[in-house]
Amino acid sequence: MKSDAYGKASTVAARSKLILAFAVLANVVSLLFFKFSGVFFPVAVSFYTFNQISYIVDMYRGEIEEFSLLDYLAYILFFPKILQGPLMGYGEFSKELEGAIDTDPAIDYELLLRALFLFSMGLFKKVILADTFGQAVNFGFDAVAGLGSLEAILVAVFYSFQLYFDFSGYCDMASAVCMMIGFELPQNFDSPYKAVNILDFWKRWHITLTKFFTKYVYIPLGGNRKGMARMYVNLMIVFLVSGLWHGNGWNFIVWGAMHGVLYVITRMVRGKKEDKLSAAVRVVKTLLTFVYVTLAWVFFRASSIREALELIGRMFVGGHKRIATQLSACFQLDEIWYVIKVTPIMKLPFAWESCMWLFLIVAVAIIFFSKNAITIAKNCKVGVKTTIATAILLVWSIISLAGVSTFLYMNF
Repeated sequence: MKSDAYGKASTVAARSKLILAFAVLANVVSLLFFKFSGVFFPVAVSFYTFNQISYIVDMYRGEIEEFSLLDYLAYILFFPKILQGPLMGYGEFSKELEGAIDTDPAIDYELLLRALFLFSMGLFKKVILADTFGQAVNFGFDAVAGLGSLEAILVAVFYSFQLYFDFSGYCDMASAVCMMIGFELPQNFDSPYKAVNILDFWKRWHITLTKFFTKYVYIPLGGNRKGMARMYVNLMIVFLVSGLWHGNGWNFIVWGAMHGVLYVITRMVRGKKEDKLSAAVRVVKTLLTFVYVTLAWVFFRASSIREALELIGRMFVGGHKRIATQLSACFQLDEIWYVIKVTPIMKLPFAWESCMWLFLIVAVAIIFFSKNAITIAKNCKVGVKTTIATAILLVWSIISLAGVSTFLYMNF
């Protein structure tokens, strides 16, 4: 009798594993089809596909006790995170949802004001900063062959900043919307360009995607349980998969490989803890990490490896030339340019480029010296100053909405 029971249990286990494999494979195949076939590409298909895989695997592992179609649809289609994440496990999502439902229905006006302040910062990052940098990036990549050295460097940095503000802005707005209903999204963006090395970078950039690949790819491959060599191979596989997830060109494979190679090397040679570094050393390491990540982003943005290498090459052989008026003009927002034209700045030799340098200064200040928007919103003193700042950022962003592009990560 015991052998029969054991045999039935083994059969059920084998059947469950087969169903799991089929379900995961079906999701992966459908995702690859949309990415590589060139047909209609559903918006943010990768994000809800990954959520479905997470749900299926967690149910197989017993982390989800019972299936409910309504709860499943709520998890997959929860609107603040459906377009660009963050990726949440069902267990984490269900706890937050229950907490939001059980929250006192009375309006918390202070929380609402904090959420509006956070939303305004996110919208400003997207509409004013990311999309303005994006116009300059588009010009630069359309005219790579004629770029001077400084222009090529600026275009690469502009794209690095565009990605940062585009993704960070979305995360801020999604968190703000959830804050309004008493739901807290997991942190997905933690000042990644402040990272002192590539390991630190991936603890800060798209945090939930890193956790997803760790739980559902790296650990099933064996993680670090089968020796150092196997661990490094598993890490490279994860980064190559990440590259494929972001796009179907060889340039995305190169991007993933660049991050994977440096990640493995850093794991091999890292010494003392980074929190013990002197301030000067931290600045140098942060700058070097940013430069490397920015060069990798060039492959991410370019239409081919050849175009990426051409842009990087122009940084060294483009020569010294005045910044093209078409490039600097991308930053001449009317509301800023009209003010500059009536000031003594117009008499200075760099007047035409002043808006561009102003945007760079603001971007650097926010990225490298400011706290996270979420931290600011949660800890600031709600009052007249925050109310005025919220109003200015919202009004400025809303009147500039006409020229907004789609979020970059919606394409992945």
